[in-house]
Parts: sequence; structure tokens; C-alpha cells
Amino acid sequence: MTSNRYLHVKGKPELVRDTRSGAVLNTKETPPGTAAKARRKRDGKIDSMQEELDVLKSEISEIKSLLIKNLENKL
Repeated sequence: MTSNRYLHVKGKPELVRDTRSGAVLNTKETPPGTAAKARRKRDGKIDSMQEELDVLKSEISEIKSLLIKNLENKL
């Protein structure tokens, strides 16, 4: 990158601004696939939390049914 075409963004050493287009470019090198790995990890965590939520809903429904039965038997 030539120094007259790109200006460093103040406070962000990994960013430069292209003086011709005005675009902000990230110069930080990250390994390929890093974003995809993070997304898969996040998606897996969301799936796991959804499964746990479904189990909790089922258990609450079962408790509710048992409470209703218990109340009906006492009346």
C-alpha cells in the first residue's frame, strides 16, 4: 500500500482509508475461515440452547399437568 493513497484511521492501527474511494480497509491479517469457524461455534451454541429450552418447556408442561391432577384429586 502506498502511503499517499492510504491514510491510517485515528485510534485504529489495523484500519486505513483509501483516499481515492473513501473506503475503510482492514489490514489486520486473520487466518482464512476464522469468521466461518466462529459462526459455526455460535450456531452450535444456539442449537444447544434451543434443545435445552425445549426440554425445559416439556418438563414445565409435565409439572403443570401433575399439579392440575393433584388439585383435581383434592377436590
